[in-house]
Amino acid sequence: MGNGLDVVASELARDVEEFRRAEAQLRRRLAATRQPNETDRSAMRIIASAPVDSPVTPGELAAQLGVSTAAVTSVVRRLAERGQVVVAVHPDDARSKIIRPSLRDLHSPADEISRRIERVEREFAPEQLAAISLFLRRLAREIEGIE
Repeated sequence: MGNGLDVVASELARDVEEFRRAEAQLRRRLAATRQPNETDRSAMRIIASAPVDSPVTPGELAAQLGVSTAAVTSVVRRLAERGQVVVAVHPDDARSKIIRPSLRDLHSPADEISRRIERVEREFAPEQLAAISLFLRRLAREIEGIE
């Protein structure tokens, strides 16, 4: 005989599946309109979180994203075309570049998705957020382990 926890677990599984469908639809819409994709958003988070005195280089960005330097070139080009980043010559190595957030994006969230996440986050107490965060990290590890 089931208990209340079974109902909660099945509702959670259904909610996760609903979230996955919504996220897949968003990815398709963004791709169709050439909006920032997940790699672009991840790159922007890395660039924006770098210390002011130690901006990210394309090589560092590639390593943190787990992509090739050729792929990072495309990512940086898209971010620069949208006015989200500024690319400059590295002050210590003229053969290298540094990537900084543009002044326009320096004090604002990376994109609309980030703003919406922050808005929803404010609806929960810190201990609720801790449980949600733990659940999402565990779920991500499980999904990464699927072969």
